[in-house]
Amino acid sequence: MYKIIQELLHFGLIRPSDPPYAAPALLVAKHDGTWRMAVDYKKLNNITVKDNHPLPNMEQAIQLLGEEDKFKTTLITPDSLFEWNVLAQGLKNSPPSFQQVMTDILSTRRQFSLIHINDIVVYSRSFEEHLNHLTQVLSALPKHNFQFNPVKCSIFHQQIDYLSHTISKHAEANKFLGALSWYRKFIPKFATIAASIHAITNLTKTNRHKFECGASQSQAILQLKQLLITSSLFLDSSDDNYPVILTGDASEIGIGGTLQQNINGETKNLYYHSQVTSSTQRRYDPIELEALAIWLCFQRMRSYLLGRSIIIYTDHCSLCKMMNTSVQNR
Repeated sequence: MYKIIQELLHFGLIRPSDPPYAAPALLVAKHDGTWRMAVDYKKLNNITVKDNHPLPNMEQAIQLLGEEDKFKTTLITPDSLFEWNVLAQGLKNSPPSFQQVMTDILSTRRQFSLIHINDIVVYSRSFEEHLNHLTQVLSALPKHNFQFNPVKCSIFHQQIDYLSHTISKHAEANKFLGALSWYRKFIPKFATIAASIHAITNLTKTNRHKFECGASQSQAILQLKQLLITSSLFLDSSDDNYPVILTGDASEIGIGGTLQQNINGETKNLYYHSQVTSSTQRRYDPIELEALAIWLCFQRMRSYLLGRSIIIYTDHCSLCKMMNTSVQNR
């Protein structure tokens, strides 16, 4: 703790303080075995108004705290009291403020960089292009007094771990789903059909060894391709003079629904919605899944349903009595 405090004082990041309020400073172990100082600002955060808007002056936000607010960041250590001269970690508005600053600094380089607070990913199609992109990013941040930690930097890799996910240059399954996702509202039960492909693309770092494109994934790919070339990828415009018909559909694999209109004896398809069920949702009873499917369709199709007469079709008769049945929390 003493060594960290002395380093912060040396670089002018903190200064001695003597206010009536102070937050406790703690030591937290990092992944590399070194220590990080963390300050418990829970009480200060509880009375802080959350900032949900872009900051008007990003440089002051990250480089300098207002003199009248510095005492609020006071931390207490075994030796003395100190307050921050720069944006402190642990404050309620620190992450959005820092994110806004980073986004603004690299705004002209967003075509080849991803930013998540202090994590930056630079991606390119070739080695020469990557050199150019890295040069732009590495030269932009120091101009705003940002420094890089070489130990945490990783360059010229074809596979990286980012936000607990492994990203590689291949990702054929993700590319396939990405290309088809635009058509999901045109294809009924899209998520249910593609569930086996989603299962091998949403793997975290600890489960990446489980990636395997097997028979079920191959069958799903063929089925989606077949739907693209055989199904009519058109949705009809709605008619305000007729009610809309919402048909829910639910299973342990996926949930969703179809929005249609019956006009002069002809069924018009207005919208398809589908999504894969989560691990928690798979434990729901069938009637709960069916109710969830209808609710999600209302959320997704809201603009189609507002101000309209709605007919809901379901194959769960007990669902019709749900509004008149007392429900006990489990």
